[in-house]
Amino acid sequence: MYRNFDELLSMFRDGIEGLISLDTDDRVLESALSLCMAISKTTSGYIIKQTGKDKWRIDGTCHSICIPSELLTQVFSGGTFNINHELTNLLPLELRRTINTIIPINVDGTINTALLFHNDSNTQVFSLLSLYLSSVLSRLNIMKEIEGMKTHYDDMLIKKEEAERLASLGYVAAGLAHEIKNPLVSIKTLAQLLPERYDDQEFRYQFTNIAISEIDRIVNIVSDLLNFAKTSEPNFSLLDIQGLIDEVIALLSARFKECGIFVSRNYPAEVPSIYGDRAQLKQLFLNIFLNSQEAMKKGGGISVDLTIGKDGDEIKKVTIKITDTGTGIEKDNMQHVFEPFFTTKDKGTGLGLSICKRMISNHGGAIFLDSIDKLGTTVTIELPVNNAA
Repeated sequence: MYRNFDELLSMFRDGIEGLISLDTDDRVLESALSLCMAISKTTSGYIIKQTGKDKWRIDGTCHSICIPSELLTQVFSGGTFNINHELTNLLPLELRRTINTIIPINVDGTINTALLFHNDSNTQVFSLLSLYLSSVLSRLNIMKEIEGMKTHYDDMLIKKEEAERLASLGYVAAGLAHEIKNPLVSIKTLAQLLPERYDDQEFRYQFTNIAISEIDRIVNIVSDLLNFAKTSEPNFSLLDIQGLIDEVIALLSARFKECGIFVSRNYPAEVPSIYGDRAQLKQLFLNIFLNSQEAMKKGGGISVDLTIGKDGDEIKKVTIKITDTGTGIEKDNMQHVFEPFFTTKDKGTGLGLSICKRMISNHGGAIFLDSIDKLGTTVTIELPVNNAA
């Protein structure tokens, strides 16, 4: 027996404090059973788990037993955990003499696990342990559900990014068709003149150079389209952010012209390079420009302003402001624009701006949105300079 109640309480407290740090159900149950056996000063103890209706498996043995639900209710009624005669008879013969106590574990309203051991001290701490175990295992279940939801959400975002990239190809294709047509017209014109001017050595030289140059131009356009459609792991490198923005504007230039949208650019004399993932930032700016275009059904203007943020003489960040003259966003909706699944469009998943925010977060930057209903929207992006992510 224990010298005093304080000794027992200290052992109990130390035991249950260790349970909260364990990360699996099995480890919690094994530690709890060891605590019960230490308190009871016994070497006999087992964990039993429900495997089906009224069917229970005794861990560490080859035995399974059938315990009717009605019998479990009787055993656990009145706060007593002593195994009655009826339940004792269900145990394997080798356990009947060494087991006399059962601690049920109620997780989320269901008893599907219990601890079996031998106890002669009749201590009341086991009722507290039963409640505490229920709480710990319920918490683990919640953490598993949260982790599962997070994994599902991350997978969904990845699939959504891919879907948005592929959907954007429809918009980009209009601009690329125009870009490809121009060099093809040049090549065709030269080819038509070649038979009658074949003996002109200077013409042949010019034709060869121009044709090669225009073909290289087409190859670059097609390569750019393929790279845009391709998904890849984040790859940070030093890149020209001004050039990247101009590239996205060029991709959408045909669509902007068709919609009557004018784009103005205000850049400083020198824009520092940043470390970033080219594919992610390209998708980011494409999403923002397409949102602006959708908000200006009857035409309008988009302005792109780049500024440099300094701390003394050291350049710290590049700030990009993209402002449109579209329909804007209602005040009540502003606080929700970056929330997943929030959308005011008839068609859309509401993940576009949420994905943009995650991309900027990956770069150690920030994104803000200001809008006035019916007047327009400004998206502000801050990206750190020389931040090798």
